Amino acid sequence: MKLEGRSMSEGTATLLRGATLIDGSGAAPLPESAVLVEGERITWVGPAAAAVVPPGANVIDISGKTLMPGLIDCHDHMIHTGFDIMRRASAPLSLTMMRIADNLRVTLEAGITTVRDAGGLDLGFKLAVEEGLIPGPRLVLGLTILSRTGGIGDTRLRSGIDLWFMEMPGLPSPVCDGVEACRRGVREVLHAGADWVKCAATGGVSSQTLGPTDTALTYDELKVIADEAHMRDKRVFVHAYGGQGLVDSVAVGIDCIEHGAYLCRHPETLARMADQGIWLVPTFMVIKLHRERGTPWGRAKAAAMRDDHRRTLEACMQAGVPLAMGTDAGGYMHGHNAVELQLLVENGMTPMQAIVASTGDAARLLDMSADLGTLAAGKYADLLVIDGDPLRDIAILDQPERIQLVMKGGKTYVDRLASAS
Repeated sequence: MKLEGRSMSEGTATLLRGATLIDGSGAAPLPESAVLVEGERITWVGPAAAAVVPPGANVIDISGKTLMPGLIDCHDHMIHTGFDIMRRASAPLSLTMMRIADNLRVTLEAGITTVRDAGGLDLGFKLAVEEGLIPGPRLVLGLTILSRTGGIGDTRLRSGIDLWFMEMPGLPSPVCDGVEACRRGVREVLHAGADWVKCAATGGVSSQTLGPTDTALTYDELKVIADEAHMRDKRVFVHAYGGQGLVDSVAVGIDCIEHGAYLCRHPETLARMADQGIWLVPTFMVIKLHRERGTPWGRAKAAAMRDDHRRTLEACMQAGVPLAMGTDAGGYMHGHNAVELQLLVENGMTPMQAIVASTGDAARLLDMSADLGTLAAGKYADLLVIDGDPLRDIAILDQPERIQLVMKGGKTYVDRLASAS
């Protein structure tokens, strides 16, 4: 059963009792656990035998199941409604907005309780979720991808057609050529409500012009983007697959690298990331989708980077580069973000490491670990109840019937517990 953000019993505490607890920190699972939720936060976590049940509390027996934090996707694009350009172009703007709102609902119901949107959504969607007008994950916004003329943020095609209608009306222009234009771009996106500043230092996989190791922003352009954001106590994440654009991004102190498939070819840069605590969000899911469903050039580029991408993850794990989960899959689909955990495991992580990268470590990247990412007293009750053990089979996190409960901030958005019993 899907719910529109209701408390399990209005005005009462809820005790979830009996499940095996994976708390998101990487600690060993706790069998026969209990988690007490009061209001929007967790107030107690521990062994079920030690739990004190408040008067009038709603006690739910979830024995045999797994209790874990809600998942955090650190790279998605919720604005995408598919690659059918004519469908998007012919739709009234209001219908497109409703479809985007539905992307948020579907994503939350899949167990993704927080998303860092890596470009596309505007501040209004974040405020609408916070006000409870629409169901959706907590949103951390990048708004606009700052890039050069012809870069991944430029909506103009070689044919002369401008796909401006694929973007959210009113967002700052993504195109910035030169140092001062980049400085102005940062100021504009922060003024418009960005939580992070997003830029593109290289070409990509889906673009037909610039390749994934082609430089898209100069060292000086990247440096002013990083400096300007840091002056405002904001952090920067950069689309960078490899080549000089990736090297320069790390050199200027950008905080998080997105994709980074060819990072293994730059061992000094990789070591610098480990030393400076610069994060990598590897986004295996979108590369797999490009390889299987993309354009002819996208398929070729995605296939060419497959081995390097795996080697990059292995090298980062060995070197101690901090890693967080992100899918970048919104162009193809919404609601299957947990496939990324399967791919992290296939490419070298243990199931526990993949879960931590999607919970506790993802919250650290977003500077939200005081409130999110692990199940502990004082944190928001963003949690999932799973029918089965994801440490044995990580794929169950992408099976809707296995997601028995989705709670965000103490409110329930999916409840299949009654039907399961």
